[in-house]
Amino acid sequence: MLLSVDNIVPFPIADVFRGMRDQMPAIAEYLPNIDSIQILEEADPAEDERTLVNRWNAAATEVPVMARKFIDPSSIYWIDHAHWFESDWHCDWRLEMGFMTERIKTSGKTSFHEVPRGTEVRIRGELSLDLKGLVPGFVVKKATAGVESFVVKLLKPNFQKTNDALTRYLQDQQS
Repeated sequence: MLLSVDNIVPFPIADVFRGMRDQMPAIAEYLPNIDSIQILEEADPAEDERTLVNRWNAAATEVPVMARKFIDPSSIYWIDHAHWFESDWHCDWRLEMGFMTERIKTSGKTSFHEVPRGTEVRIRGELSLDLKGLVPGFVVKKATAGVESFVVKLLKPNFQKTNDALTRYLQDQQS
């Protein structure tokens, strides 16, 4: 299932790109549904490239109260594998979920474009889910489409919230 999100961040492209690439642990403080973002790995394979692996830890509030007896909030996380290219202002990424890792695949590209009001952040991705063996064969296709649609509806606002958090972070840096 395709994922598409476009936002304007009212700052210059270099500030937006570098903020998103380099400041995610600090930006986490602006995200109410995220407890923390930890850098697990980083490398600079070329002068204008950076590879980062970040662990996003969901806030305990993301687990419904009734489920907290059964679900440890620390198990709700995802790993963001990102390869940043400053020469043409884009990032190739893939997400690894902390659960059903082998069944959920999410990857895409985030590109940054100068516009009159700042920087347009374009997120294009794809989510695929493999439910074979988990649900009866005759409902796999329908169940997969339904769950993928549900997950995409959850992801899109989080991409929006991340851009909003980046905006607030950059505003605070100017103060």
